[in-house]
Amino acid sequence: MKSDVNPEAKPIPEYGDKLLAEKELGAFMTLCLLRCVREDRTIMAALKFVTDPSVLGPKYENPPIDSLEEIYAESNSKLPILYLLSNLSDPTTGVEELCRKKLKKQPIKITMGQGQDNTRAMIEAAMAPANINTLTWVILQNCHFGLKYLPGIMDLFTGKGYSIRSEFRLFMTTEESNEFPLNLLHFCIKVANDSPKGLQAGMLRTLTQVVNQDRLEKVDAVERWKSIVFSMCFMHNILLERRKYGPIGFCHPYEFNNTDLDSCLTYLERLSPSGAFEEAKWKMAKYMVCEIQYAGKVIDERDRELLVSYGDDFFKPEILKPETCELVPRTKYVIPKMDVPDIVKIKEDVARWPALEEPSIFGLSNLADKAYRAKESKDLLSLLIEVLPKEYTAVATKSKEEETKGIFDKIKQKLPPVLKDTERREKKTQSATLMFLAQEIRRFQNVHATVSKALQEILMAIDGQIIMTPEIEESSQALTNGKVPQRWMYDELGMEWSWVASSSTLWFNEFNYRHNQLSNWARNEKLGSYWLGGMFNPKGFLHAVKQEDYRRKKAEVASLDRHEINIEVLSQIWNDIEKHDYRVAVNKQKPADKDTVLIHGMYIEGATYTPTKGLDDC
Repeated sequence: MKSDVNPEAKPIPEYGDKLLAEKELGAFMTLCLLRCVREDRTIMAALKFVTDPSVLGPKYENPPIDSLEEIYAESNSKLPILYLLSNLSDPTTGVEELCRKKLKKQPIKITMGQGQDNTRAMIEAAMAPANINTLTWVILQNCHFGLKYLPGIMDLFTGKGYSIRSEFRLFMTTEESNEFPLNLLHFCIKVANDSPKGLQAGMLRTLTQVVNQDRLEKVDAVERWKSIVFSMCFMHNILLERRKYGPIGFCHPYEFNNTDLDSCLTYLERLSPSGAFEEAKWKMAKYMVCEIQYAGKVIDERDRELLVSYGDDFFKPEILKPETCELVPRTKYVIPKMDVPDIVKIKEDVARWPALEEPSIFGLSNLADKAYRAKESKDLLSLLIEVLPKEYTAVATKSKEEETKGIFDKIKQKLPPVLKDTERREKKTQSATLMFLAQEIRRFQNVHATVSKALQEILMAIDGQIIMTPEIEESSQALTNGKVPQRWMYDELGMEWSWVASSSTLWFNEFNYRHNQLSNWARNEKLGSYWLGGMFNPKGFLHAVKQEDYRRKKAEVASLDRHEINIEVLSQIWNDIEKHDYRVAVNKQKPADKDTVLIHGMYIEGATYTPTKGLDDC
């Protein structure tokens, strides 16, 4: 099972028949077993479990996608429609188009914020005008910036003496806010635009919310225009889905959204109203879409090159050929061919695509997908633990508070002693590595003080000596669930200031490993091998080593900038690492000579290393 690509689709070896015989718990036990053996396939196994007809059924596989037309049909003039904004899209463009279609007018857009005291009067004038010709819809954008005006808007719909014409609609957009009026939130029709999972689901949502039948028929050459629109939508969703792979997908996270897609489609429509795309227009389209619209948000040159490569794949004359065009070679991702484009039939073709795409669609290996699936599974399980009811089974002799206090008291007692500073020794010797050591110890002391203080506050809050603040409760809850409190890893600006771990056990293990290295280093002034990954500033250590070596060889090298360090992987240590844990291997090492510094604990992501081949692709 460990080597299978899709282990959830195969029976459990030796236990498959027994599990199938268990009608009530067989499927769930299979899910639990797969979770233990292949954590990266937990989501896939959960999806299979949910879609099992004996559990819930296939209709729960994909979330419902509501178009603006469907939302409008369910609404009425006395119920505002509230959109909860996400990084996916802003519904303003779609609302404007629907208003022009229904009322033949442009809606009133009001951006909330300071100086919007006349918002209520503008809404009142639009919802019940004296002249029917002035009737229109109203869009309140970014309501989280104008929360103080919202209670007055609520009165227009619930108060007496206000007449509302049946054609009127009020659309509101807001981001998450704890201060949003609850009565208005309960009163509205709420619409959430969460990012869909998978390329197929993303395309279906795009063909529902951004592209409609009218848009497919805007250009005279309908068949050609349909292929261009479809290819543009496919590229947009490729970029959205590639973000889930983190740094392997893009060097930096980018907030691409449906507004980018809408702008590109508008430009392509104006570039060639007749649908004729000669070579010059293909170049213009690729430049405007890839290097202006999307690359305008990109800050890394490699990401820009990636966008240009996608432009070469999806903006080419081959997509206009009458035969079936494969957007990705040897896959089911093709442009539907039909004489009269029909958005419903196009959706039906897309619905036949695989629900879960292979990483090769994005030009990535299976290892990238495995890392993403493992992270996704961990996040899901962490969320399930957080939302579980905080029930407690009483122990005969201990209360809940005593049990919790005992856990945190043990954690505090296991903390190693505070490290002593090496500032005096550093000033005496003027050694670059000892100066670096002093800086590392001071940073570690800050982490030690933060952890000790947090544990002491938790114990005092349990005893009732201080108030249980949200920060203390968050730390207590995280440690109870086996997680690391966020403020132990990140500062107020979200920057990493200690180290990141997936569980509190791993975090405290690294805490002890770092403490041991720093204490041994301070006591002996030099180590047999240095754990580079256990340093706050590994580049600073390499620079300190380079500086010391330069001082010894100052007569041979003109300047520090020209001084070079030779790097070599020692084969005898490599053999020990293959047999045992690397910490066991490096503990055998004695301090090297003055011209040699041994380091360990480095790892490579997306590649491998062997002494014979060196750096190699996985």
